[in-house]
Amino acid sequence: MRLREAENELEQSNTEVDNLTSQLAALRGDRNWLISNGLVGAFEYLRHSGSFTTLLDRLSTAAYQSGHHDGVYIGYHECQQSGRITHAFHATRGKLQGDMADALEAACNDPLPAYADLTKHVAEDGVDALRLMLEPMEEHLMLMSLMTLPFF
Repeated sequence: MRLREAENELEQSNTEVDNLTSQLAALRGDRNWLISNGLVGAFEYLRHSGSFTTLLDRLSTAAYQSGHHDGVYIGYHECQQSGRITHAFHATRGKLQGDMADALEAACNDPLPAYADLTKHVAEDGVDALRLMLEPMEEHLMLMSLMTLPFF
């Protein structure tokens, strides 16, 4: 009787080991996919998201406008015409600098909706949901890499 119980326990232990070995293999596959495709795909997904490109456009526009205005302002000073700088010019400078500060603050503090989408999918459904979400991006990256190959 004890021998039979020991054999049953051994069989159950072997089954548990087999299950854990299968789970480990699946986790290793997920890890390899994340390293080779997932992280790049997630980065590209974020980089091409509308919220990120809008943020970059906002920063670029604010930097250009502020820099252009500051250049004109310095030019007036260099020409010794500081008395000709109007109040409106000073007001515009303050507004442009405020726009630049707001754009920089948004870049540092506002979360990107695309990042929230990525983390939500992974949190809810794991790596498989991320794979499904990023498959179109992987296909796009593959096509882009093929387009950069030399054609003879």
